[in-house]
Amino acid sequence: MITFCYLAAQGGCEPQLLAHAKANIGLGNDKEFLTNVVLTNVPFIGYPRSLNAISVVNQAGSELNK
Repeated sequence: MITFCYLAAQGGCEPQLLAHAKANIGLGNDKEFLTNVVLTNVPFIGYPRSLNAISVVNQAGSELNK
C-alpha cells in the first residue's frame, strides 16, 4: 500500500502503479478501497495525480475482471 501511494504521488509512473494496483487487488484490497486511499491522499498529492491514479485503479480492476 505504501508503494502504491508513493507511486501515485510521484506521477508519471503509471505502468508501475498499474502493477501495484493489480497486486493490491490480488491481495484483497478491492477497487473501491484503492479509490478511497487515493481520495484520502488528494490534499497531499494533488488533484491531477489523483485523477491519474484513479484511472489506473479502474484499469486494473477492469483488467482483472476479464
